[in-house]
Amino acid sequence: MEYSEKYFNELKDTSDFKRLLELKKIIDDKYMKEINSFKRCEELYFESKNNKYYPDKDGIRNKYLDAKKELYNKEEVKEYLAIQAKLDEILKNDFEDIKKSISIEL
Repeated sequence: MEYSEKYFNELKDTSDFKRLLELKKIIDDKYMKEINSFKRCEELYFESKNNKYYPDKDGIRNKYLDAKKELYNKEEVKEYLAIQAKLDEILKNDFEDIKKSISIEL
């Protein structure tokens, strides 16, 4: 088994990674309506942002912010984002260590 496979398997076995997967399923099932609303509003918002003559830019922006707030204030989403940030930090630090060890060896 290669080192990268071993690393990934160890990461997948952590309680944080397992919880992240659980939360993803819960969020997708429980908040489908909020997710779809957020995505629609986000799409309209970015479309209007790139078009300086788009009518009702402020209304679209407010709807987007409201949809985002509604989704991101759900407890499961907050927990998901916190775990995701924690895992991202672990990955970032590990890759920095790898880069340092490679540059030292060269």
